[in-house]
Amino acid sequence: MGWARPKARQRKLGYGLGKFSVISAGTFTVIAFSTQALAQAGETAPIDSPSNAGPVAAVALLMVMALLLGTILTSNRLKGSSLFNRLFIVVAVTSGFFSALSSAIGFSLITSQESYDLLRNDILPSAFGVFVFFLAVAIWVGGAEFVRHRDWFRGLGSGFISDMLFFVERVIKMFVVIPILGVVLFFVSTWTTVVGIGGADAVRHTYTYEINRLQAECSGITSYRQRDFLFLEDLRLSVSDVTRVARNERLGGAQSGAAGAGAVTDYFVNIAEWYSALGASVEAIIKAPDPSGVDPYDPEICANTVNDLTRLISRNAHDNYDRWAREFETPYNDFASVLNRWRHDRRIERLLDQQLASFDRANPKPVASRLTAGQQVAIDLYADDIKSALKSLIRKQKLAKPPVPIKSAAEVSPARGMEIINEIFSSPEPETEPERKSRTQAIVAAEFVPSLSTISPRDAVLKNANIFSDIWALAISWDYAAYILMFAFLFFPSAERAAGYKD
Repeated sequence: MGWARPKARQRKLGYGLGKFSVISAGTFTVIAFSTQALAQAGETAPIDSPSNAGPVAAVALLMVMALLLGTILTSNRLKGSSLFNRLFIVVAVTSGFFSALSSAIGFSLITSQESYDLLRNDILPSAFGVFVFFLAVAIWVGGAEFVRHRDWFRGLGSGFISDMLFFVERVIKMFVVIPILGVVLFFVSTWTTVVGIGGADAVRHTYTYEINRLQAECSGITSYRQRDFLFLEDLRLSVSDVTRVARNERLGGAQSGAAGAGAVTDYFVNIAEWYSALGASVEAIIKAPDPSGVDPYDPEICANTVNDLTRLISRNAHDNYDRWAREFETPYNDFASVLNRWRHDRRIERLLDQQLASFDRANPKPVASRLTAGQQVAIDLYADDIKSALKSLIRKQKLAKPPVPIKSAAEVSPARGMEIINEIFSSPEPETEPERKSRTQAIVAAEFVPSLSTISPRDAVLKNANIFSDIWALAISWDYAAYILMFAFLFFPSAERAAGYKD
């Protein structure tokens, strides 16, 4: 059994393959632009509403693929080709077809910009898809023919030595030349296919983590702000105590021993009025509209914000990726800024500090000549008690600290671009025990809730490759399935020819 076949038959079969490549490429070009037109027609519908363009495009694509399949399997152009050879061409053309579609989507995500441009947004992705289709068909359909034909030892005729040399030539083509072309196809097609199929979902995965982080931050900070009501209740009780002391002093001289009107009673009453005004000021701060425009004491604020962000992230990202990303990023960062405002809201603490510092000016003690020694002692003790109570409230307010901010996705894993690949193949650094530090006021003041960890589709599919491994496997399988089938042409040279046409 020889490895060569009649030259006329080789020319006829090669012409058939070339013919189908041209027909398939032309058909794909027409479908690429027709599906782009359907997508543009669907853009007029609301983003959240279903469009009729999808089913129409799907039916059109299936009809085209059925036409290609029928043409390849029944055409006289491939007369003499085996069923395996015809199905090999079907697999190669089909994989190139769908790789081209997904690559066009990935290319549009990679080069996406919010501002519309006909060349960049519509023509370039479709043109790139056509290029990927031509490249895939050239590598697999043309590569199969390249592997099957002799180039180096055509003059040796038939025989065992000639067959072995031809086998070596095929091995070199199969394991050196074709893999080099496959590497080119990987960067051009497989990579953009993965981005096209899983890029938006990989970004959603990262942003879902960010939403959960924001929800946890919101829950912690709103719980921290709820302590304002406990503080207000403590202040009310303290005001009530001071008012009662002043009333007892006026009625029975409980502190100084001198009942009725007088300098001592007036001092006690003035302190009670001042302390009541202080409590009213703190209550006004808590009940007044927050400067952020959002109520930190609303029990539904976290759930409502998370629901709004989840609704934004679930919208169609492929319609206009940059607009989709901006419409999610803007409210996310706005609410993160609100949380930071709530974290660092120290208006009550500053008010108490100021009032403590101005206590003596706001409540001047009576002139000593008008007081007896016992009354002077009573006034001093009472003033010290008021200051001590106020300092205790201030201390309690300062000890109440917001929770430590949760690390964002960018802080947990900051690598982007080529750094992600280096991170995958580099050995992890040994974990060190974090140094424990007391959270002083200065440290708390320097803590902020991180903003959104933005990430691009191309980085997201690399960063989450273990999670989206099925998409990687899918893209690699339909890009390189033809390469596995091509091994039949290496070990079984007659597999391409039908019965009656074998050597």
